[in-house]
Amino acid sequence: MREPGRQRETRILDAPFYRGARHLVVALGIIYALSTLLPFGDNRPVFLDTWFYSVVLVCTMLLALMRPMLVSRQRAAWLCIGLAITSWSVGDIYWSVAFSETPAEEIPVPSLADIFYIGMYPLAYAGFILLARAAVTRLPASVWLDGVVTSLAAGAVFCASVLADVLSMASGEAFAETMTNLSYPIGDLVLIVISVGALTMVRWRSDPIWWLLGLGAAFFAVADTAYLFGISNGSYVDGGWLDGVWMLGLTFMALAGSLNRRRPAAEVRGFMALLVPILFSLSALVVLIYGTFEKMHPVTIVLASGCLVAAGVRTALTFEQTRELVRTQIKAQTDEISGLGNRRVLDVQLPHLMRSLTSGSPLVLTIISVDHVSEINSVLGYTAGDTILHTVGARLRQRLAEDVISARLGGVEIAILRVISRADWAAVDRDTRALLKKISEPIPIGGVPVEVELSAGVAIAPEHANAPADLIKCAQDALRTAKTNRSEVEFYDPSLADMGLIPDLLQAVGKDELVTWYQPKLDPQSGRPLALEGILRWHHPARGIIEADVIHQLGSRVGLTRHLSRSLLESAVYRCAAWRRQGVDLGVSVDLTAADVLDARLPYDLAKIINKHGVPPSLVTLEITEDVLHINPRLTANALSQFRHFGMRLALDHYGRSASSLNRLRAMPIDELKLDPAFVRPILNSPQDAAVVRLTIELAASLGVATVIDGVDTAALFHAVSGLGCAAVQGPAICSPMTGDALAEWLARLVPAGAR
Repeated sequence: MREPGRQRETRILDAPFYRGARHLVVALGIIYALSTLLPFGDNRPVFLDTWFYSVVLVCTMLLALMRPMLVSRQRAAWLCIGLAITSWSVGDIYWSVAFSETPAEEIPVPSLADIFYIGMYPLAYAGFILLARAAVTRLPASVWLDGVVTSLAAGAVFCASVLADVLSMASGEAFAETMTNLSYPIGDLVLIVISVGALTMVRWRSDPIWWLLGLGAAFFAVADTAYLFGISNGSYVDGGWLDGVWMLGLTFMALAGSLNRRRPAAEVRGFMALLVPILFSLSALVVLIYGTFEKMHPVTIVLASGCLVAAGVRTALTFEQTRELVRTQIKAQTDEISGLGNRRVLDVQLPHLMRSLTSGSPLVLTIISVDHVSEINSVLGYTAGDTILHTVGARLRQRLAEDVISARLGGVEIAILRVISRADWAAVDRDTRALLKKISEPIPIGGVPVEVELSAGVAIAPEHANAPADLIKCAQDALRTAKTNRSEVEFYDPSLADMGLIPDLLQAVGKDELVTWYQPKLDPQSGRPLALEGILRWHHPARGIIEADVIHQLGSRVGLTRHLSRSLLESAVYRCAAWRRQGVDLGVSVDLTAADVLDARLPYDLAKIINKHGVPPSLVTLEITEDVLHINPRLTANALSQFRHFGMRLALDHYGRSASSLNRLRAMPIDELKLDPAFVRPILNSPQDAAVVRLTIELAASLGVATVIDGVDTAALFHAVSGLGCAAVQGPAICSPMTGDALAEWLARLVPAGAR
C-alpha cells in the first residue's frame, strides 16, 4: 500500500539523519558567523576563511538540495531556492580560491564569480513566487494590493538608503563594471520586494519557513550593500562580519527548506492584518517627506509615490468591502418574507440581553402567531400567507421602537424582545394588545380584505426563566395556551409546566406515580352513570396531585406523549374490562392530543389493547379537541376514520369555545359532541344563549351525534341543562374525578347490586 504524500514527507523531514544534517549545518553556519565577530585582528586563523568556509558552504548547498531530491511536494520551488544557494556558494568558493590573496583594486569586475553571484537572484525569485502561489489558492484583490503597497514601500526605503550612493560610486567606471555593481543592489531590491510581497500573499502567517526566507533575503541585502560601500572606500576585509552575514542568509534559506510544516500557520486577521501595510505606507510617506529636503534618485520617488497610490486604492477597496460586509451581514440576519430579523438575530441577541439584565429591568419575550394561515393559503394560494407575513412584518417595523428586537422564528411565529424599565405586567399586557390591534387590520389580497387573527404568548426574564432556551419555551407555552383558550394574549403560568418536574416525570414513568382517575358522565334525567372519562394524574411524592395538562406539557418536551397516551388507554381499557366482569357495563372515554390523532400506529395499538382485554370497541370513546380539526382537515378525517374502522367512538371536545364550522362538524365522523363550559355557562343569565345551546343540541341530534355538557360545576347549572335534551352531563357538581377504587365505592352506593 502506497504511503500518503504528507505522511511520507513528515517521515523524511523528521528522520534522524535529516534532523542531524539540519542541526549540523545550522551549527556550522552560526559558528562561522560568530567567528567573524571575534577580535582576532591580524592573527585570524587562515583555515576559517579557506577550507572551513568552503566546507560550510558545501554543507549548506547539500542541505538546500536535499529537500527537492527527497520530497516531491513543492519540489520545483525548493529546487529553485536550492540552486540559488548553490549558485551563490559556487561563486563564493571560486572567489575565495581565485582572489582571496588579490588586492581589491586588482580584482576584475565582472568575473566568473559575479556570474554565479548574480545567477542566484532569478532562481531565488522563482522559488519565492512558486512557494507563495502554492500557499494560497485564491488571492483577493485586497491581498494583492497589500503586496503592492508593502513591496513598493520596501523598495522605496531601500532605494532611499543605498541607491543614490551606489550610483554615485559607479559613475566614471567602465560600463561592464558599472552594470555589475548595479546588479547587486537592484537584485537585492527585487529580492526584498518579492520577499515582502510573498509574506503579504501568505498574509503574514506566523510560519518559520517564510520568516526564515525573508530574513535570509534581508541579510543578503545588508551584506551586499555594505560590501559595495566597503569596496568603494577600501574597508572590506576578507573574513569580516560581512562574510558572516552572507553565511547567515544562506543558512536561514537552507534551514527553511529543511523544516516540516506540520499544519498551516494561522493568518493574521483583523487590525493586525492592516497594521503591516499601514506601517509600510507611512514609511513611504516619510521617504517622500524626506525627499522634499534632500535630493533622491527618481526611482525612489516613483516607488514611494506608487506605494501611496496603491494604499489609496486599498483604502477605497477596504471601504467598499466594509460596506458590502455590512450589507451581507444585514441580509444574513434578515428574514426575506417578513423583513424582520431571522432566527440568528434571536440566537445572538437573547443571550446577550439576558446576561446584561439589571435589577428592576426585566426582559419581555413576546411570540406572536398569525393564526389560520394554512386555511388562507388553501383558499387564496400560498402567496397569500407570504403577503400576510410581509405586511405584518412591515407594520411591526413601523411601530416598534428602535431598541426593540424583532425576529421571525419560522413558520408564522414572530418573536419580539424588549427590556422594560419596571415590572408592570398590566402595562405589558396593554401594550401587547394595542400592538396586536394595530398590526391585525385587514390586509388586501387580490382585492379582497383578509381578516388577520393573532395570538401572543409572553414570558419574562428572570421571573419565568434564566436561560434563553427556557425563556423561549415559556413564551411558546404561553402562546399555546392563548391558542387553546382562543384568547389574544396569555402570560406564561409557571404552575402549568414547571421545568424542574421533568426529571421527576422521567422517573415517575417507571414507578407507580402515574395513575388514571375517572369522572362519570350521568344521564341528567335519571342520574344514572352512562360512561366514565379516564383522566391521567400524577401522584408526585412532594407536590401531591399534578393535573393532566401539566403532565402532557412536560411529556411533550421530552418525547413522552406516545408513552403517556398508551399508558392512559391501557389503564382505562383494563378498568373497563374489570367493571364488566363485575357487572358494571360502562364505557370509558380518553382525551387524545393532536399528536395522538396523527399517530398512524395508534389505531392498531389501541385495537390490540381492546382485543387483549375483551372489551367491545364501542365502549371506548376517544375525545379530540377542535384544534385538531384545524391542522389538516383531510389528514385528520383519514386518521379519525381509522379509529371508526375498528369500532371506537369519537367525541369532539370543547365544542363552542370558538366559532366552529357546522359544515366541518357534519363532515367529521363524530359520535359525541362535548360542549365546553364557556359555551354553556352563560345560559344561566341569558335566554338567547340558552336558545343557542338548545339549537346546537338539536342540530347534533339531527346528525346522529350525542351531546355531553362538560364542566357542570353548580347545582343551578345542572338543573338548567337537564331540560335542554343533552345525552349526558359531567362536572364537579355531579362528581369530581376519582381513583379506580374510589369509583368502585361510588358506583356501589349509586347503583344497587341488583340493578346493575
